[in-house]
Amino acid sequence: MSHKVIISITLLLAAIFTAPNVIATSLINDADQAYMNDNFERALELYTEASEQDGVSSNLYYNIGNCYYRLGNMGKAIVNYERALKLDPSNSDAAANLSFVNSRIVDKPVDNASLTEKIGERILGKFTSDTWAWITFGLFALFIAATAGYIFLSAVIMRKTCFFSGLVLIVLTIGGIVLTLTSARRTISTENAIIITESVNLGTSPRVPKDKSEEAFLLHEGTRLQIVDSLTTNNGTTPTKWYEVKVDRDHRAWINSDNVEKI
Repeated sequence: MSHKVIISITLLLAAIFTAPNVIATSLINDADQAYMNDNFERALELYTEASEQDGVSSNLYYNIGNCYYRLGNMGKAIVNYERALKLDPSNSDAAANLSFVNSRIVDKPVDNASLTEKIGERILGKFTSDTWAWITFGLFALFIAATAGYIFLSAVIMRKTCFFSGLVLIVLTIGGIVLTLTSARRTISTENAIIITESVNLGTSPRVPKDKSEEAFLLHEGTRLQIVDSLTTNNGTTPTKWYEVKVDRDHRAWINSDNVEKI
C-alpha cells in the first residue's frame, strides 16, 4: 500500500470520527444563541438534538434544565438538573439552580437524611465517579510504594514510617473503592423520579383511585420520589405501568408512570 493511500485512509477515518463532534458543537452553539435570544423552545430542540448526536453531559443536562425552567416546566427542569448532578456532583451551577427551583415548587423537598448520610453525600459530591477512581488508584500506588519501602529500606525509622503510612493508605484505598462504587452506582441508578404533571392523586393500590378511601395523598409537579416497586396492569387493551413510591421514610403509595420521569 502506497504512502499516499495510507494518508488518504487516515484522513478519511479522522473525518468520520470527528464529524459527529463537529455537528454537536455546532448544534450547541446554535442552541446557546437561541437561548440568548429568548427562543427557549428552539434552544431546547437543539440541545436535545446535540445530546442525541454526541451523547449527554452534565453541562448539556444543565442547559436543557434551564430551557425547561424558562418554558415554565418545573418538573422537567428538576429532572435535568438532577441528571446533571448525577453525572457531575460538583456542577455548582446545576446545584444552585436545582435549589432555586425546589424553593418554588408546592411540595418542598423533605430532608430525612441522618448526619452520617449527609456527610457521605457531601463527600460524594466533591468528585465524579471517574475522579474517585483515579484518586483510589493513586492511593493504591502510594500503598505499593510504602510496602516496597518497608521491604527494601534498611533504616529502621524509614521502615516504621513506611509501615504506618501503608496502614493509613490501605484504609484510604478501601474508602476510595467504596466511594467509587457508590458514586458509579448512583450515576446509573434509576430508582428516583420527579413528578412532571401539575398535580396527581397517589393511590393505595396500583389503579386510579375510585373514591377518597383509595386516595393516599395529593402531590404536585417537581416532587421527588423514590421508586421501590413497579407493576403493569391490563385494563382492556392498554397496559398501564404503576410505580410504588416513597415520598419520605413513612409514606408509600402508587402512581401512574405517565406522571413521573426517572432521573
